[in-house]
Amino acid sequence: MKKILIKNLNRRAKIYAAIIIFCILSVFVRIALVNISRSRTIISFVSEWNKLGKPVTVEKVLPRSVPVYTKLTVRGVFGKIAKGFVTGDIKDKLQQGQEVFCADRSKPCAIIIGIAAGLDTDTGMFPVEIEFNETLSLQALAIVFVCTRTIPNALVVPNEILDFSADKYYLWKVEDGKAKKIQVKVALRNGYGAVISEGINPGDLIVFRGRSILSEGDKVNIISDRAS
Repeated sequence: MKKILIKNLNRRAKIYAAIIIFCILSVFVRIALVNISRSRTIISFVSEWNKLGKPVTVEKVLPRSVPVYTKLTVRGVFGKIAKGFVTGDIKDKLQQGQEVFCADRSKPCAIIIGIAAGLDTDTGMFPVEIEFNETLSLQALAIVFVCTRTIPNALVVPNEILDFSADKYYLWKVEDGKAKKIQVKVALRNGYGAVISEGINPGDLIVFRGRSILSEGDKVNIISDRAS
């Protein structure tokens, strides 16, 4: 009986000793892993930016001709024919046979078939008739767009990259590898962009993405230049 008890005690002692040894070894392994982790070089966005520059996407702004559209509301009068009214200054910029565009302006949806020479007595404006490619419901209203002029050699940027502060517009450009905030003058804005009349020159590298992290004079890392 005593031999059995001694044997059981020895077995338990061995188990407890193994558990204690395992716990001690686990502590040493954990300490070793922590030391290895601490010895690694810590990489952060700040250190990377200091080394390479802040990441930005830029594009070269090049001159191009920009059509300027005037919105016109017309009403269906018969079949494909619709009628609207324009002021005198707009009338002088329209031509018979001129293409008329719908909202997306991807392709013409009608043409101008008539421009009255005299004023409409009810509206005090000049009647204009257009013919749609498809039949328009009688008295139905439609909003169309007509090109009334073209700006040659215009520098255009997307509206969303313009910063507005204190009634002034700003853009970020890259010059000598550094960010520079410049004030610009906007001559015209529409749903397709802003025409810049002063502040930038053809070929300037304008920041399209990454503007929110920039400060004046920051070193930049150009990660994309779609115009190059």
